[in-house]
Amino acid sequence: MPYVRCHSCGLMSYTPRSGGCCANCGAPVDVPAADATGGDPDRRLDALLRLTRELLDADAVILTEIRDGREVVKRAAGEWPPLATLEGAWLPLGDTFCQRLLEGKIGNVIRDAQADETLRELRAAKELGIRSWIGVPIAPSDAELYMLCCLAREARPSLGPREIRLLRGLSESALGVLQAESTRAQADAYPAESRRVPLRRAAFR
Repeated sequence: MPYVRCHSCGLMSYTPRSGGCCANCGAPVDVPAADATGGDPDRRLDALLRLTRELLDADAVILTEIRDGREVVKRAAGEWPPLATLEGAWLPLGDTFCQRLLEGKIGNVIRDAQADETLRELRAAKELGIRSWIGVPIAPSDAELYMLCCLAREARPSLGPREIRLLRGLSESALGVLQAESTRAQADAYPAESRRVPLRRAAFR
């Protein structure tokens, strides 16, 4: 479900891809065609991450891919000094908040990592200085796993169910882009020529 802005009252909310009504004022809300279909995947993800950062007031928002025992940043919005760029940065999965979430040891929100002795020693907190965090998993297929995460350098005691719902809604938009990207990658890996079923000569005898 993509997030769109109501032209009548300015409220940002997510709506079905077919369109709908604003939850605040009831005015019709249309999903722009570029959001629903087509467009460059990286540009669409970048726009989504910028929107996520704005809506959740995060210092940075990252879309990470989990593979080969690592969590690797695929796309990012915002800055995180002293890193020159977040994109391409990685940590061993065991040093991340995301691994704790996937193992069921924590929930989707960390309000203050420094207040939890089991979290503050992780490299995500100790070396990168992430103090508060929200994360939700995204699985485009059985073989792929991503995380959409909001990061902040200070404690955020007010984080709760509202922010989790908001991030989950945004992750639905990211899921659609990632699934389309995965489908295209699979098609590129098996060109049309290789997918053709050869005709049997016997059929023409």
